[in-house]
Amino acid sequence: MRPALVALVVVLASLRVAADARDLDGGRLRVVSYNVHGLPSFITGDDTLGRQREIAPRLEPFDVVGLQEDFMDDGHRLLTGAATHPTRLRFADLVGPDRFYGSGLTLLARAPVVLRRHEHFEAFHGRLDAGSDGLASKGFQLVRLRLAPGVELDVYNTHMDAGGAAGDQAARAEQAAQVARCMRDVSGDRAILLLGDTNLSAGRGRDPETLAGWLAATGLRCACLAAREACCGRIDRVLWRSGLGVELEVVRWGVAPGFTDARGRPLSDHEPIEAELRWRRAPL
Repeated sequence: MRPALVALVVVLASLRVAADARDLDGGRLRVVSYNVHGLPSFITGDDTLGRQREIAPRLEPFDVVGLQEDFMDDGHRLLTGAATHPTRLRFADLVGPDRFYGSGLTLLARAPVVLRRHEHFEAFHGRLDAGSDGLASKGFQLVRLRLAPGVELDVYNTHMDAGGAAGDQAARAEQAAQVARCMRDVSGDRAILLLGDTNLSAGRGRDPETLAGWLAATGLRCACLAAREACCGRIDRVLWRSGLGVELEVVRWGVAPGFTDARGRPLSDHEPIEAELRWRRAPL
């Protein structure tokens, strides 16, 4: 091989190694939190499975996907059957024989899993009223993802108690406290990303106090503040914090476009909330 060609090969190889090193030191994550309204059609009043089929391909561009109300097995297969995400975790366990559904939580990710933990909530309010939360086995997922060698991110996905009654608000406060305990005991000082339908309304009873206390206790921040001066007040949220070995920055937040059918109708009764985060390896 000619010396000039050898030199060119060496230079190209060096550039490739340098690019790979940069990739290991930082990158971007596009994430979405989406309550897919995956209840039977006699409850939703529409073609639930048809909507799930249309939602599925729209999830492909995201690196991390947190789904809520993915209750039905047939719907779950439609939502995730063709997904190219290597990590696909569903939390479908029932609390007991008196529950009709699992938690309805599914997490998709392109990064590999280091640790996984699923917990049912200890508190709920209402079985055939007040949001009927007792029919499902609500809780949260914790999935520790490896973004690069030595770089890990704890991702939570949750769906809290629904309804506006005092009992619902109290249940949400207890559920937020339970998630916070897991963050303290399992995540420790690690970086965290939380996706979920929190059902914490900015203008309802004790919900604002619950949210403020939750954020203060965990160090989490609302991703919407990357695009707004004040919190958006939505119940569907992306929360985050930097942590051990990882610095996070939210560079974009909003409603993910394109989640409508051919007639322009939304594919769920919730909007998909997306964010783009920049991550960077940080000193331990």
